[in-house]
Amino acid sequence: LNGRYPTRFTALAALPLQDPVAAAAELERAVTQLSLPGGMIFTNINGQTMDEVRFLPVLEKAVELDVPLFMHPTIPTHIGSLGAYRLVALIGFTQETTIAASRMLFSGLFERLPQLKIVLSHLGGHIPYIAERLALGHRIYPECRTELSQSPLETLKRFYMDTIPYAPQATQYAIEFSGADKLLLGSDYPHQIGDLPGAVTTIQKMAISEADKAKILGENAVRLLRLNQ
Repeated sequence: LNGRYPTRFTALAALPLQDPVAAAAELERAVTQLSLPGGMIFTNINGQTMDEVRFLPVLEKAVELDVPLFMHPTIPTHIGSLGAYRLVALIGFTQETTIAASRMLFSGLFERLPQLKIVLSHLGGHIPYIAERLALGHRIYPECRTELSQSPLETLKRFYMDTIPYAPQATQYAIEFSGADKLLLGSDYPHQIGDLPGAVTTIQKMAISEADKAKILGENAVRLLRLNQ
């Protein structure tokens, strides 16, 4: 589709993350030869999270190429009580995103790679709502300061987020936390609980400026993915 309709579709590179060196090479090929604007990563790869040193080649390559990485949750390593009522999809995915983003934060990853651009799905999981708690942990617990010297709040605001789950009050809080410049329209399409029409109308009906609506509905993605180049 991207090749047939280049002005209507784009895509992110699927990466063989079980082999980080190969994944870095594939990201470079996708960007330099296929003109894709970024890559996709997951909250865990066979139980290992993206803050681990072995995944640095992929993250460093993204910085070198100046492209974003979209992090989507996958099946949690320990499902436990999430096994009933489709709780993996309803709760587990946002929990996965929160854990992965928190590990990236406290690992000092953004101090090592200050130009790294990560997009979190599902409105950042729980990150906007527990950011102050993470900042308190940084002040109180020595373990949280081992690798991170910067302010957790400012570091967390570096994440981009999509606007799933389409709740105006949640989206409003995310805007207040990190600013409209960091939000990208999300639909979760074609997932069973995806809602493409609702995703758009939720933003259109919000009590925010027309300028902020335009950013969320497309301008931020155009800028981040360099779609106008």
